[in-house]
Amino acid sequence: MKDPMKNSVKENIKKSTQAPTKELTQEELKIAYIIWQKHYNFNFVDGDLGPFLKEKVKSLDKKNTNWLANTRKAQFLSAQTVADKLNIGRSAYSQLEASEEKGTISLATLAKAAEALNCELVYAIRPKNRKSYASQIWEKLLIRAIKHPWLENCDQRKRGPALARIALETMNNPEFRRQQNWSNKANLLN
Repeated sequence: MKDPMKNSVKENIKKSTQAPTKELTQEELKIAYIIWQKHYNFNFVDGDLGPFLKEKVKSLDKKNTNWLANTRKAQFLSAQTVADKLNIGRSAYSQLEASEEKGTISLATLAKAAEALNCELVYAIRPKNRKSYASQIWEKLLIRAIKHPWLENCDQRKRGPALARIALETMNNPEFRRQQNWSNKANLLN
């Protein structure tokens, strides 16, 4: 099975090369990204996010906020049966379904109700553009890093690692971070 994160990275690197310089090769950009990513502290978040970046995973909207009722009905369960599993009254359970439909149910309560339905709550927050966080950060860094004069003067065989180093320094630059509205307290590097 293909890893959607790797495809996303390849697409983002390709798009990023449309920035100011054409002197960097795809291989140099790939090497730079791999080196930079080793120092990015939030790869674990992207790993968890990967399955949710797929087109088939729909985001929450007003039309699909009745999972409890639909799940219960699809399993031919009565509201009383589910209420009994939750040790609450039928009326209280009906209020849970209504609360979910309005979007006012808590995640903890929704998870308990899902468990009573022999299901599990799957929860994520994903970028609207469906790109990994690392690739989004990399794109912002790359725009500035590829313009750095050091790339023109360094050994041609070391441009990938040089670009990675410039990107790392850019990411830690307080002025750049302010421009991006990034927190100065965030631990961005290992």
